[in-house]
Amino acid sequence: MSKAKRNYDDEDNEEGEGGGHDNSGGLRWLLTYSDMITLLMAFFIVMYAMSQIDTAKYQSLSKSMGQALGGTNYIGMQSGGLIPGAEGGTELAGKTTEDSLEQIANDLTNYANNNDLSGKVSFFLSEEGLNISFTGSVLFDKGKADLRPEAIPALKEVANYLHKVPNYIGVAGSTDDLKISTEQFPSNWELSVIRATTVVRFLVEKEGIDPHRIIALGYGEYHPLYPNINEVNRSKNRRIDIIIYKSPPFLGN
Repeated sequence: MSKAKRNYDDEDNEEGEGGGHDNSGGLRWLLTYSDMITLLMAFFIVMYAMSQIDTAKYQSLSKSMGQALGGTNYIGMQSGGLIPGAEGGTELAGKTTEDSLEQIANDLTNYANNNDLSGKVSFFLSEEGLNISFTGSVLFDKGKADLRPEAIPALKEVANYLHKVPNYIGVAGSTDDLKISTEQFPSNWELSVIRATTVVRFLVEKEGIDPHRIIALGYGEYHPLYPNINEVNRSKNRRIDIIIYKSPPFLGN
């Protein structure tokens, strides 16, 4: 091979920066660039979808993204994440209709009337969902957070209906305005939260309610239904509310 020929080949290799078929080595940066552009486009599509969130569309989008990204159920969350609803979590079969919730309220009202609970348990529908409210000392003695034995049958009856619907469930504890300061309950916040979690644990551990569906809330003394001006009103404000949500509370309506 002549010296001129060898110089020509050397120049070709320098321009190709490592060679490759058809001298394409210098174009490899385009692959990285195109990958980056694709990821940015996917990111902005997701951000746009989240800014105008629709629960059904969000769950569908997150499931599709999860499959594409190799098993992630929600964007940025792995299996068993905080918000259920896809593979590896709890798949809820849509929303229960308002008519169904009204039927549950009617059935539980009949149960309360037939079991000396009339006036102690109330039921009402709101934009949030069906609220089942246990007031006074139905579930707990005053200043305590241990379930009364007499409360067990009523909670079991409620649990039977919770099993029949796919909706999310909230358990909220509220107290009256009388201050409490003990080693177990430094304030009404702790009392209300522990009462709520006591009911949640009963529903999950004893009645088999899926823990992905249920949340515990503590309102302390700050969400009274009636003015705390006498013992009658205070007993009504000491309550546990079990809410069957119309829509997932985590994502909005």
